[in-house]
Amino acid sequence: MILVNIDSLSVAELRYLAQCEGVEDFDSKDSEELLDELGDILDISDGVFHLHNNGFSTSGQRYINALSDFPGHEVVEGLPGVEPLATIYMETSIHLMLRDLNWAFAYWTISPLTANKLNNEDSSYLENVFLRVTSTDNKTGLNSIYDIDLKKDDTKWNINLPEFGQSYQVALCVKSNSGLLIALAQSMAVNVPIPYWTTNSEELEEDSVLFNALFSSIVSKEGMYRDNVVIPQVVSNLISREKN
Repeated sequence: MILVNIDSLSVAELRYLAQCEGVEDFDSKDSEELLDELGDILDISDGVFHLHNNGFSTSGQRYINALSDFPGHEVVEGLPGVEPLATIYMETSIHLMLRDLNWAFAYWTISPLTANKLNNEDSSYLENVFLRVTSTDNKTGLNSIYDIDLKKDDTKWNINLPEFGQSYQVALCVKSNSGLLIALAQSMAVNVPIPYWTTNSEELEEDSVLFNALFSSIVSKEGMYRDNVVIPQVVSNLISREKN
């Protein structure tokens, strides 16, 4: 049985449920009205309604899989605001998204037109695909570059960002066996700021509340240590100040 918290659903999702259940004038009702209507139809208890694993509601409509994101079930078409992702895009592009202070996520596509053109010029191009990562120091403007080798069918990559205070940009490149390099696309730059406490750690020595608040973030409720890229730098600063 699948459990879904109905109170967490948006108005669009509630209207979709109401439409599936045959509620009249569903598209003009607000969330409270929809919840009242659905409460008379669905088996709702403590904000949760129940459906069998086959994904059917009491009226026999299939919709719960898409709303609950329940693993192992077929996604149902028609959910408002949900569009299927294309398997191939017609534009060669690369995008870079900042995940946290230490990692970025890159994803890209090489269009069929670009792939055909490269194959016609030199078939070895698509056998040597790589990412060229450029980091720029936000204070000095100095650049550093490193490459990440890829497989032909790769379309995404997690990229380590080793330094704070840097802007990172990634280019999707190919290279022929003869050494000729082509940059197919370049992402927008993402900026990794310098965390406040890495440059103002002296405040932590003067305020125990701040110190405890910061360092409590590295320990989970179960008492397990969590990796935090800021803490080692802060600890190093505090140790250096204590020695001096």
